[in-house]
Amino acid sequence: MRSMNYETWYERVSAPFRSAAAARAVNVLDKALVYVVAATYIVALAVLLFTGDARFWRALIVPAITFALVTIVRAALDFPRPYEEHAIDPIIHKDTRGKSLPSRHLSSAVIIACALSWLNPVLGVLAFIASVIVAFTRLVGGVHYPRDIVAAIAISLACGCIGFLIVP
Repeated sequence: MRSMNYETWYERVSAPFRSAAAARAVNVLDKALVYVVAATYIVALAVLLFTGDARFWRALIVPAITFALVTIVRAALDFPRPYEEHAIDPIIHKDTRGKSLPSRHLSSAVIIACALSWLNPVLGVLAFIASVIVAFTRLVGGVHYPRDIVAAIAISLACGCIGFLIVP
């Protein structure tokens, strides 16, 4: 069986989202969910800080280290984005060149979901649901390959497990 090329695969995956309304929804969800997750995280950090909760530093440092790690890895690898290598019309239009692996949007959402889960399981579940939607929008939007999504999730979950579950 012959494997499907990326252009054909992307055309099939993105076809249901090609109408103006659906494309707008993908773009809005992509941006809005990252902002909502980040805002929730900032509020959670503020509450921890102002109440003197000792968990503040870990909740701040683990995501910060993860963000820095992902930023360094993607700059070092500098993998191209799908729209750079293939004849596709991405739903999410970006001018960014390279730095595709891993997705920093998704990695940030996932590590924040880990932090929120550690602080409040209900907020964590909601943030993980938002992260799944962000993963979907980055893929359907044509700005990341599946490998970029998987790498972002793996790095953030590994950092979250180490930072929130393994390190005392």
